[in-house]
Amino acid sequence: MTTKNKRHPLVAAGVLGVVLALGFSACMKVPYTGRKQAVLLSFDQEVQLGSDAYAEILKEEKAVTTGKLADQVSRIARAVSRTTPKLYRALPWEFTLIDSPSVNAFALPGGKVAVYTGITPVLANEAGLASVLGHEVGHVVARHSGERMTGTLLLQLGLAAADIGLSNSELHDQLMGLLGLGATVGVVLPFSRANELESDYLGGIFMAKAGLDPKESWEVWERMTVLSGGDNPLPLLSTHPSNSKRIERLKEELPTFEKYYKASKNQQGRGAALAIPAAPVPPPASGSPPASDGSKPPKGEQGNLVDDAAPGSTDSGEQAPRAPKGQKGE
Repeated sequence: MTTKNKRHPLVAAGVLGVVLALGFSACMKVPYTGRKQAVLLSFDQEVQLGSDAYAEILKEEKAVTTGKLADQVSRIARAVSRTTPKLYRALPWEFTLIDSPSVNAFALPGGKVAVYTGITPVLANEAGLASVLGHEVGHVVARHSGERMTGTLLLQLGLAAADIGLSNSELHDQLMGLLGLGATVGVVLPFSRANELESDYLGGIFMAKAGLDPKESWEVWERMTVLSGGDNPLPLLSTHPSNSKRIERLKEELPTFEKYYKASKNQQGRGAALAIPAAPVPPPASGSPPASDGSKPPKGEQGNLVDDAAPGSTDSGEQAPRAPKGQKGE
C-alpha cells in the first residue's frame, strides 16, 4: 500500500509568499528612465544565459567577420556600448553581423547583440546603424530579458509553489527554457511594446552620446514604413509598436537626444554610407553564352559585398514610461 505525499495548502502559500517577497525585494531602476522593475537574475546569470543562447543561435547562422560592413558594425557597436552607464560597460559585449535577408536585429541578456545584413538597406548610414544597435543595447541595459523571465518565473513558481526546486542547475535549465532556447533555437525572447519604446528612448541617448545624429532614430522608421508599404511593422516585427508611434515618440524626445549629441566630443552627423550587400548576380539563362565583350555587370550587381569568410513579442498595449522631468540619467 502506498500513500501520497500530501502537501498542506499553507506550505504552498508560504512558498508563494517567499517567491513574491523575492520579487519585490529585487526591485531596481532602469537607467535614464527611472522606471522600477523586478529582476531576480544576477548579472552573472544573465551573462551565462545570454552566452549559451548566443552560441546556439550562431551555430545556425552565417556570421560575417571581415569586410567593410563588418568593420562598420564593429566600430559603431563599440562606440555605442561605451556610452552606457559604467556598470554595463564591463559586460562582455559581443556584436555579430549575420548574413541573412531577414530585416531584423536582436539582443540577448548579458550584452550579446546581432544585426542581419537584410536590415542594412533600411539603416542606410552609420547613424542608422547606431540607432538599431543603440536600441538593442537599450534592451540589455534595461534588462528586459531578465525582467521578462522574472515575471514568468515568479508566475510559474507561484502556480507550483509546493513543488519548486531552486538549485542553481535546475534554475539555469528552467530559465533557458523560458528563453525559448535549447538544442534547437528558433525564437529570441519577445519584448512588450513598452519595452520596445523604452529601448527606442535609450537607443536615442546612446547613439547621440556616441556622436551620431539622433534624427536618424526616427528616419530609419520612416524608411521602414516605405519598405513595409504602410504604418504596420514588417511581419517579423508585427507585435512591436506601430512605426508612426515610434516616430512620434522619438521626435518628442529630440530635445533630450540633442542635449547628449551636442555634448559629444565626436560629432559625426549621419556618418558614412553603409557598405550594403548587393544582390547576387543571377546566373545566365540556360544555353545563353557568357558575355564576350569584357563588359562588367551593371552597378549594384557586382555580387554580395559580404564574402563567404566574412564578419519577438506579446503586445501589452502599455506606454513606455518617461524619465522624470529634469532627470539627468547616468
